[in-house]
This record gives sequence, structure tokens and C-alpha cells, in this order.
Amino acid sequence: MALIRSRFFRLALVTLTIVSVTAVRPESPPEETHAHADIAVLDVQGTVTAGTGQFLRESVAEAVEQDLDAVLIRLDTPGGLVDATLDIIRDLLNAPIPVLTYVYPQGAIAASAGTFILMAGHVAAMAPGTTVGAAMPVMMQPGGDERQTADDKTIAFLAGHMTNIAEARGRSPDVAERFVTENLTLGADAALDKGVIEIIADDTAALLEQLHGRIVTIAGEEVTLATRDANLIEIEMTLRQRIMDIISNPQVALLLFLFGVYGIFFGLNMPGTIVPETLGAIALILALFGLGMFEVNALGIVLIVVAVILFVAEAFTPTFGFLTAAGVVALIVGALLMPVEPMMPEEWFQTFLVTVLGMAAVTAGFFILVITKVLRSRNKPVVHESLGMKGYEGVVMDELNPSGVIKIRGEWWNARSASDTSIAAGAAVRVASQRGMELMVEEIEHAEAESSD
Repeated sequence: MALIRSRFFRLALVTLTIVSVTAVRPESPPEETHAHADIAVLDVQGTVTAGTGQFLRESVAEAVEQDLDAVLIRLDTPGGLVDATLDIIRDLLNAPIPVLTYVYPQGAIAASAGTFILMAGHVAAMAPGTTVGAAMPVMMQPGGDERQTADDKTIAFLAGHMTNIAEARGRSPDVAERFVTENLTLGADAALDKGVIEIIADDTAALLEQLHGRIVTIAGEEVTLATRDANLIEIEMTLRQRIMDIISNPQVALLLFLFGVYGIFFGLNMPGTIVPETLGAIALILALFGLGMFEVNALGIVLIVVAVILFVAEAFTPTFGFLTAAGVVALIVGALLMPVEPMMPEEWFQTFLVTVLGMAAVTAGFFILVITKVLRSRNKPVVHESLGMKGYEGVVMDELNPSGVIKIRGEWWNARSASDTSIAAGAAVRVASQRGMELMVEEIEHAEAESSD
């Protein structure tokens, strides 16, 4: 009986313990169902221009406004405009949300200006087979086949700025400085080893997986990235941003400038037509807008204007090609001097040189054609000598004694009395013949002067 009682008490004790533990233990949490992060994805490809800067600035602002969790910038650029790059760096360093920079896809590059943008990200990553670096500023000299290193002041400034960006993002400042001072170029593995990037990822999905749980600092506060299975929101350039991207290219701005000047010139020489001058004015406005988006050499602009003046002078006072030749030389030198962009890729400068030479050749060809036509016309008999003005009637404005001035068909002409007799002012006359630019006239008897006015 005692044994049964003892077992009963033990069973009761165990049951009570289980009930107590069950009562105080919280319910098992449900399967994790956190919301996926939303990340804006921006692709920067080709030359970095003012349009690129506007695209990144407005896209980051839109991501903040829509309460997105981060911005991912995928880079594949050979370089770009200095002012645009500096604006982009400033915007990325002050972004209130994480900015992730990624050289992608495999085979892509982030050279020159692209290196600065990559270093400005809170987390920098590269795909295998990509390249970063070669950020030494250079200049292209007129008539030279190769670009030359920029002045020491420019190199020192950009090297110091690159160092500051690296230090702000916790990366190796020494290696970052060598990107500018030594034109250092690194592949993905070397960049990771030298501490200028944090991640190597095959694709965007792999990048987001590696980013998950990483801590970044935003405005002095630590933020943990939750990028696993994130929703990617692709953002593309708007039409306005695309237009800015096009006209902020120095090559396009130069073409617009020349088209604008030529359009206005031809419009003024063709009264009654509004198409050339209207299109020229629009092109000139766009060109001036584009020229304000990148650094220009004032001497280059002056030489281009001088070239246009020489072309106009050739059109009005033909010098058998002398002014045209001088204008072509001024146009080529001025165009090559115009853009002062030490971070543009070498390929761009080669294309720009071809464009300049092409425009110079077209302009020279046009004026050579005009000069040829003028020379041919001088050898042809004047049509007015036999038929042009013969038979038209006019009014004597200054007495013909025997020469003077008449008004005919709304124009003032030098005239001479065909009979060498005097014809009074106000008399009606008829053209009998023409000698060069002088009309031979006869007085009309018993006619009202006003009838032919």
C-alpha cells in the first residue's frame, strides 16, 4: 500500500511539473515571415555625364521618398565628366540610405570616374573578371595622337579627394591614392586583397546574399542590411534625363553649337524663311546649355567663334579660299581645346577628334563649293544685260544728267539716259538695256510717274 502511494505521489509530481513548465513556456514562434527589403537598382553604363549625375541624384531621392531600404548602382563605365563625377560622389556620400556599388556584369570596368563612384558606396563589390582603376587625370593636346598627364595641381586634388573617400568608407587610402597617382588598375581578386572592395559576387543575387546581415554606418548610426530575397526595383532614365545625358556630352554640344551658328547665318541670308534661323536658335540654346555642364577652355570657344566669323566673311567677300583655310584651322584647334575633361576615357577623345575633323572637312567642302560657284558665275554673261530688266518702267529719283538714280520695282538703281539727254526727277522711264549694274533708260512720253512706282 505504501509503495502504491509513493508511486502515486511521484506521478502527480511529474504531472504538476509538466503542467507548470507548459504554463510558463511561451508559445513556439511561428515560422519567420519578415517582409522582404525593397532595393532600387540603377545601371550606369557608358560615359558619365551631367545627365548621369541627374539620374542618380533624382533616383536616390525617389528611393528615400518611397522608403526603400537601399540603392544598388551597377557600374560599367570608362569614365566621364569631372563636375558630374564630383556631384555624384557628394550625393552618394550624403545619402540617407545604404548605397551599394557593384562593377557588373563580368567583363565590365569602372575606370577613371567609375573608380570614384565605386569607392563612394557604403559597400563596394565587383564581379569576377571586372576591372577598377586607371583614374589618373589626363589632357588631350591639339595635334597629338596621345593624351598627356594633367598638371600636378589637378592630380594632387583628385588623389587627395580619392583618399578622403576611401577613408570615409573604411577602405585602404594608400591603394585608393595610387589609382590616381600611378594609374593603378586592379582586378576583382586584387581589389579585395588590397581592401578597396568588400565583396566579389558572380551576379546580383549572389551579391544580395553576401550583403545580408552586413552592418554599414549611415549618418553615424549602424544599419544592418537585410538583402536576402530582396525585391529589386529597376529605375531607368526619364526622357528629360536622357536629353541631358546627350547634350552634356562635349561632342554633341560642339555639333549643336556649330549647327546653331550656321542655321542663324543661313536664315539671315535667306529672308522670308524661318526654318533655318528657328532650328539654329534652338540648337544654339541647347549647345549653350550643354557647354555649361562640363569644363570648357575659353580660348577654344573664342577660336570657334573666330572660325565662324571667317567663314561668314568668306561668304560675303570671297578671298578664293584664304579665309576658309584660316577658319578651318581655327575651328580644329578651338574644338580640340574646348573640352577640359581630365577623366574622360581615351576612346572618347579619339571619337571627338574624328568628329572635329569631320565637321571641319564638311565646312571646308561647303565653302569650297560656294567659291567654285562664285567663280563660275563670274565667267557667265549677266542675264540682266539682255533680258533681265529690259522693258520695266520706273521713276527718276535724281535727275539723269545724263546719269542718276531711278526707282524701279521697289529698288533703287543707277541709270543713264539712253539718248544722253537730261531727264528730270519724277519723270517716268522705261529700261531699254543694261550695262553691268547700270540701266539704260528712255523717257516715257505722256505717262504718269506714279503708274510704275
